[in-house]
Amino acid sequence: MKARALVGNGERMRRGFTLIELLVVIAIIAILAAILFPVFAQAREKARQASCLSNLKQLSTAVMMYTQDSDETFPIGVQDDWNNSWPVKVQPYVKNLGVFRCPSDGNMTQPDWTVGWGGVPISYAANGVFGGVNNNNGLVGVIGMAQSWLSPQVASLASVGRPAETVMIAEKHNTDVLAAGGWGNLSSFAPGCIIIGMDSSWDSLAANEAPNGTLSATANYPAGRNGSVSAKHSGMANFAFADGHVKAMYPYQTRPSGGNWSPPAKSDDMWDARRP
Repeated sequence: MKARALVGNGERMRRGFTLIELLVVIAIIAILAAILFPVFAQAREKARQASCLSNLKQLSTAVMMYTQDSDETFPIGVQDDWNNSWPVKVQPYVKNLGVFRCPSDGNMTQPDWTVGWGGVPISYAANGVFGGVNNNNGLVGVIGMAQSWLSPQVASLASVGRPAETVMIAEKHNTDVLAAGGWGNLSSFAPGCIIIGMDSSWDSLAANEAPNGTLSATANYPAGRNGSVSAKHSGMANFAFADGHVKAMYPYQTRPSGGNWSPPAKSDDMWDARRP
């Protein structure tokens, strides 16, 4: 864009932008970019969150279908040989590996020595929390492990006191598990495909802490208040509940007052299926 100016003898002279005018234009463009780029990033993350929520809805539906086909009993999270875990059992109901992976989970690699037995990297883990039950270690969540020292090992629909308020599946990203020093969040690897609670003894394999709202908000994963749940969607994570519905929440909101799992069950602990 150029302007024309009249000189004294009536001739016209072409004049371009001055340096100051160019700097002003560049500054305006930079300001607009600074305003719009975060908006674009937020919109992109919202789209990823929606896709992740759709994945969880399909997985929760698959679990419920499996449960109905199994006398209203939830699948075992991991067999005693650590094979045939819950992702393997429900995969025939979804027939798609992609639904086990959140688009915000950017690292789907795994150590070479786990290939062939550990399954494949996934972005979700089941509520396999266990704790004190009738003076024994027993299942507190809904999808447990087939281990002789656990009793009970598996939950039924009828045993879940508040299905609409009990976590069934949560986000646990392979990226976060690898960054924390674990072997990965793998589909047939017990520490990877379930969350067992506040036991940090498995952290060298895969993070397994449940959320605890009384812990630090700034502690490194998985030692903070979100536990081993990945909160990549603007600080929130997607959850599937034991009645099949899905919802985005801040992870620490699912267990705000923390504590252990000795009876009686805490009323605000969404990881405890025993609540009346």
